[in-house]
Amino acid sequence: MASPNIQAERRWDRKEVEANLESRQAAPPWIVMLGVDGAGKSSVLDLLTNGSLSDFRRFRIFHRRPAVVYARSVETSPVISHYGKPPHGPVKSVLKLLVMVLDWLMGYWLHIRKWRSQGYLVIADRHSLLDMLVDPLRYRYGGPRRLVNIVLPFTPQPDLILLLDASVEVLEARKSELTKEQIIELREGYLQLSRSLPNFRVIETSRSIEEVCADVVEAIQALRSPVRQ
Repeated sequence: MASPNIQAERRWDRKEVEANLESRQAAPPWIVMLGVDGAGKSSVLDLLTNGSLSDFRRFRIFHRRPAVVYARSVETSPVISHYGKPPHGPVKSVLKLLVMVLDWLMGYWLHIRKWRSQGYLVIADRHSLLDMLVDPLRYRYGGPRRLVNIVLPFTPQPDLILLLDASVEVLEARKSELTKEQIIELREGYLQLSRSLPNFRVIETSRSIEEVCADVVEAIQALRSPVRQ
């Protein structure tokens, strides 16, 4: 038989969950999409924003980071030029990380929060800090990854992180810019990340784009479902 203290703690936890869900229902959620290049993020976003998500008609999509602190254009090319460059030194890497943290803090309070209150479904195509835990060379980050883990909890967290995943063979066929070894390493890194953080949902994308989008829609709609009694 559970002790009274444990029972009270469970009741408190349930009330907290219900309160969080009520706040999520008040505004559209904020979603992050991650995955190895070739997993299908662009295709999914294109189909969703063309009207496949029946509950939402307004979207705000940004790439990697809010780009508030430094508004330099964020690379959206399918070819990642940083893979051919060496990482920055430790000092420059740490400074870049701190600027990214500030960018996420300001970007959330100036943009993401406002967009949600206006009824927009906010989707981040990649998340620079989460990416750096798996693929630091994408950002030429040469600092310690444990530092990224330390600062991450101090940044605003999305309601849902969708990891789009496919087999190595499928990813290799879709993205010839990456070697098979790179694909294996990155894919395993993202899967490990999905097991270490809350609010992750892994969606297999080797199927038709319509089936993938249906799973994405279901995952988003589940955020708005009432708590079962």
